[in-house]
Amino acid sequence: MKKYLLSTYLVLFSFLLTMAAPVDEQSARRIASDFLRSKMPQVTRAASGELTRAITGVADGDSAGIYVFNCDGGFVVISADDELPSVLAYGLKNSYDAQTASPAMQAMLEAYNHAVNSSVKTRATVPTHADISPLIKTQWNQNTPYNNNCPVESGVNCPTGCVATATAQIMYYHKWPETFNWDAMKTTYSSDDTGEAVDAVAKLMADVGEKVYMQYGSESSSAYDYDACEALRIQYGYAETTNYIERTCYTAKGWDEVIYNELAANRPVLYSGNSASSGQGIVGHAFILDGYQAKDGVGYFHVNWGWGGSSDDYFLISVLNPEMQYTGGNAGSSGYSFSQSALVGVEKGASVAGKSMRLFVNSCTIKSDKGTYTRNSASENFPGIQLMMYIYNVVQPKEVRHYDLGYALYQNDKLVAMIDSTSVNYNFDYFKGTSYITASLAFGKGLDDGTYQLRAMSRETGKSLWQQALNATCRYIELTINGNQMTTKAYGSFEDPSVSSFTINSVTVSENCEVGKPITITVNVTDKNKTNNAPLFLYGNASLEQGTDKFQLLTGGGTNLEAGETGDVVLEYTPQRAGNFVFYLSGDRTELTDSLYRFEANVTGVALIMEMEVEGAVVKGAAPCEVPGTALKGKIVLTNYGSEPYNDKVGILPCELIGNTLNTIGQSVTTDCHIAIGDSQEVSFNFRNLTLNSTYIILVKIPDGDDVKYLNWEDDGSIKYIYIFTMIEDTAIKDIQLDSPDADVYDMRGVRLGKASELKSLPKGVYIINKKKVVNK
Repeated sequence: MKKYLLSTYLVLFSFLLTMAAPVDEQSARRIASDFLRSKMPQVTRAASGELTRAITGVADGDSAGIYVFNCDGGFVVISADDELPSVLAYGLKNSYDAQTASPAMQAMLEAYNHAVNSSVKTRATVPTHADISPLIKTQWNQNTPYNNNCPVESGVNCPTGCVATATAQIMYYHKWPETFNWDAMKTTYSSDDTGEAVDAVAKLMADVGEKVYMQYGSESSSAYDYDACEALRIQYGYAETTNYIERTCYTAKGWDEVIYNELAANRPVLYSGNSASSGQGIVGHAFILDGYQAKDGVGYFHVNWGWGGSSDDYFLISVLNPEMQYTGGNAGSSGYSFSQSALVGVEKGASVAGKSMRLFVNSCTIKSDKGTYTRNSASENFPGIQLMMYIYNVVQPKEVRHYDLGYALYQNDKLVAMIDSTSVNYNFDYFKGTSYITASLAFGKGLDDGTYQLRAMSRETGKSLWQQALNATCRYIELTINGNQMTTKAYGSFEDPSVSSFTINSVTVSENCEVGKPITITVNVTDKNKTNNAPLFLYGNASLEQGTDKFQLLTGGGTNLEAGETGDVVLEYTPQRAGNFVFYLSGDRTELTDSLYRFEANVTGVALIMEMEVEGAVVKGAAPCEVPGTALKGKIVLTNYGSEPYNDKVGILPCELIGNTLNTIGQSVTTDCHIAIGDSQEVSFNFRNLTLNSTYIILVKIPDGDDVKYLNWEDDGSIKYIYIFTMIEDTAIKDIQLDSPDADVYDMRGVRLGKASELKSLPKGVYIINKKKVVNK
């Protein structure tokens, strides 16, 4: 089985939409106006007529596929496709601002943009339900003060992690267990808060992080969602109904019903999923679904992203629907379209002695299943069946365990009878498992007609309490008894090959590929896998991380196809360098071991990549760098990865960061640069008389037609911490700079590349040695 860690700074969702006739801006504005007036009574007709179209940074212009309109205190996202629900998302608290919008919101808009502009049919027929107001009142984040008790790395407290933040907010909702100081906690915090309220939430976050075995890092912290499931159940005394389920076991309608029913029962849902992207590989994020609203026949779920309230609004989540003819719309943009899961049944429980770790059931089928079984009379059992299962030990702590395996009949989630049990003769090391075939199981005598579920039970050997195996909620055998006849159906049969199998029928690549603009690859495939929604991946030699001599995973996602189905899958990749590149389609998520299809694309345009070095700067991970003194002195190294020489100006502009506002300080550097293709050029700067304890951002800009392009200010409005500097008191105590050839060399992402003695063999650029930036010329 494969499961990937969920990281704090990533977001996910699967937005699978359709393509039809365009909606012009005037019509979209009218739809937005009507919608906002219906949701916000304070918005008058005159005020709604003053809606302004927001610049999103990810989906703008005539081909955006969406319109984002702002009014005072709200925003609404309108589809440019008249076959889609008109309103894709909306917020009733704040206007949309690209500079302050969270990465989660930016990813959402990018997904909508890609899906609307993809010729794919994905709209599922899912009925709506009664509205449910958001259950979660907290708007917690992952940084200060929530991480005050988290481990320190590189001089800063590590982020709490998205799994811990989502879990902690759900626990606060239930205010369980009573061992935490819930009354002292607040629903929102600011970074400068102190006192009992801060101590209480920081203690909770750190404790949850410990219980879910968080892998802390200075920039991101990661954990598995099923560890959160077991922490809630065992460590925190939540009910035995607390379970982990996977999206692949359900239709779109069935999944919608499960999630909605949880909310209707006042149980917020921890939701997670995975994505594939260049430079990061396969990554994931966890967040909360906690509310629901229906509008114009469409259901919107409320999302709490764990970003301090930023972007916590209603979104359309038309997830996988095997009954429809559709394709993988958003794989490769935000594309969190595979390995989706949720924690359900989370509610207060009683403290029960004897709770143990549970086996994880990855598959449950019937050996040589006949589908229909008959008996002579109701006083007899049906002919015996044998279950085939794949069972794993996935729950931490990482230790060898021995398990007993049982088999039980359920009806409407109520235990009817234990049928049989056995001790599994296998040493279950952590994250290891085995296939298992049961003895013949005969039952039916004395059972009433009806539908039953045959599920796996587990316990650690030596303990007495049987518990439903982890994941057995959605991987089970359904039995329908009608007189002397029993029919069977396997739910959650599972195959997770290391390499997905497809037949590639055709590939269409968008024309005029440019640096910084998405390349769209439309693939017509026939799914030859046994499991639904098998993923397809794109590899290529276009990445900056690996260079042109290596092939790297660039993007990918679930195909949203049933086994044997044929349809279009749309992948998207945005190149960061120019050149003629080779791409491969593959079913392998870890490395390019197979090639289903090969194609080339010529990418043109300006691609000036920058690295920055500031003397004395100490990198602090997920916090601004610290520089002693009152001057920012250093250099930038510009490398031309474009398709033509760069002969133009480069500007370096320092700005003071006050709150969320950037203020210029009257100092700057402007230089004429002449950089041949593949060459680099240095530009020095020295900004003096800065203020101690103030924070500054150094922006680097180049002309872009009649506009300006910032090389280190991302399109989503974000700026990396390596370009943000806080001036601190110069103690005159300097670190000893070791020149040892055995010192480790790291790139700017913190990835270890080798030893200092090997520096000259690495590409030109800026590296970190002994926590200092070094320019390799």
